Amino acid sequence: MTLEEAKRQILPGRYRHFKGKEYEVLDIAQHSETEEPMVVYRALYGAHGLWVRPAQMWLETVERDGYVFRRFTRVSPGGRYAAFDVETPNSRNDRMSAIGVTVIEDGEIAEEFYTLVNPETRFDPFNIQLTGITPSAVEAEPTFPEIWAKLEPMFSNAVLVAHNATFDLGVLAKCLRAYDIPWQTRVKYACTVRMSRQMHPETENHRLNTMCECLGIALDHHHAGSDSHACGEILRRYLDEGIEMDRFIRTYDLQTGRTLR
Repeated sequence: MTLEEAKRQILPGRYRHFKGKEYEVLDIAQHSETEEPMVVYRALYGAHGLWVRPAQMWLETVERDGYVFRRFTRVSPGGRYAAFDVETPNSRNDRMSAIGVTVIEDGEIAEEFYTLVNPETRFDPFNIQLTGITPSAVEAEPTFPEIWAKLEPMFSNAVLVAHNATFDLGVLAKCLRAYDIPWQTRVKYACTVRMSRQMHPETENHRLNTMCECLGIALDHHHAGSDSHACGEILRRYLDEGIEMDRFIRTYDLQTGRTLR
């Protein structure tokens, strides 16, 4: 195993030994004499100091009571994420006709929300055909300002996540501006399309329906509730597989509608 291979397979973060104790991987370094890749880590249960173990041993499996375990399993990163998806009534993409939100906390689904939205504007035939949402279907539904009281606490203190995230963030930003709703000017976000390109470079494309088929996730495409749930499940899958989220979290300016970095 090369140093580069070890770094791809063993990411920094918390790991749980198959007997239950937890450790934190700090670095992967090359042994000065044997050139073997080594894991530099520390215990999280009371022992002090840094320990070193060959990377190959870190990746080994062990058999116990007839079952095979990974010697060390990465613990899903904590944090709060709000996976969301919007549907729009027309090509201007400045109003919502539906929104779904799936909140992920510490790797688990903590809350889900879905509603149709009265966009108070026209519908294009293309959007009606795509989403199945008609003007009559949303006539008695709440407007965006009426659902914001529900959305705001779900979005605050969370990294916003979406599949092709800049589209959904752009719609959110335009709705906030159109209804003159004050909120934070910048948000942290991550895009599951970008994550999928790294995690599954072999797929023909990285559209939501393609990734759901690849990962075995149920999907009723272009239903905002189903799409947001699927996006959340993709995120959970990647967290479990040890994706390094810091590489994908970016900042979006809601006033200018642009990614800053």
